[in-house]
Amino acid sequence: MNGAKDISRLLKDWKYDDQNNVRFLTGADGRQIMQVRQPLGIEQYDLDGRPDGLHPEGEKSALDFYRKKEREAWERGDKLILGDDDFHRLQEEMVIFYYRYLALFQVGAYDRVARDTEHNLDIGRMLEKYCQSENRNEMLQYRPYILRMNAISRAMMLLAEDNSLLAAEVIENGKESIESLTPVATPIFQFERMRSLHHLSQVLSQIRRNGQHSPSEIRGFRERLMDELSKAVETEDYERAARLRDRIQGLD
Repeated sequence: MNGAKDISRLLKDWKYDDQNNVRFLTGADGRQIMQVRQPLGIEQYDLDGRPDGLHPEGEKSALDFYRKKEREAWERGDKLILGDDDFHRLQEEMVIFYYRYLALFQVGAYDRVARDTEHNLDIGRMLEKYCQSENRNEMLQYRPYILRMNAISRAMMLLAEDNSLLAAEVIENGKESIESLTPVATPIFQFERMRSLHHLSQVLSQIRRNGQHSPSEIRGFRERLMDELSKAVETEDYERAARLRDRIQGLD
């Protein structure tokens, strides 16, 4: 191809090492960039906005574009309908966000992982609500995994602040979110659901073993759970109320 360049020199200057294959730098235009060394090449991601730096239809992301269409449909009194082309556009965005947050998780950039997983969860919600394509389950089946990554990242941020009580609460809520997902009739969904719940249970046990809390912290946390219990009873969410009662009893 005309203009194509051999990148062997770049690859030799940064030899592949699976323990040290992520680096951060500032681009020529001031953009914050992450590069990932793979066995056969180098991937580059923008750290903010879409990982590929594109602006679909002039918006920050495809999700933002469809949020705009959702608002426009609502103002007209219509309902947004997403077809195959819309699905594939959102699917592509979910995939590149996935690759970015996977590398960010590897280096402990948990705030950015939480942001990117929330983005993909929002795409999942939009697909579940509006997409009529039979292909939508290709992405919805991975929601247990995305919820797990989101919960662990937010919990890790709290643990860095020595707030293990709230970290445990985040993990508990992550488990509840996975358990309340609308089932997807695929083996991958069932596997990811089971694996994610098991993994979050292990993380929760470890947090509780290592956590040391003052009496005032425990009292404050108990009061918060009691407030949530009252709200669950008021809304007749008795399943959640039962879980909250168990957690309060555990604190007592």
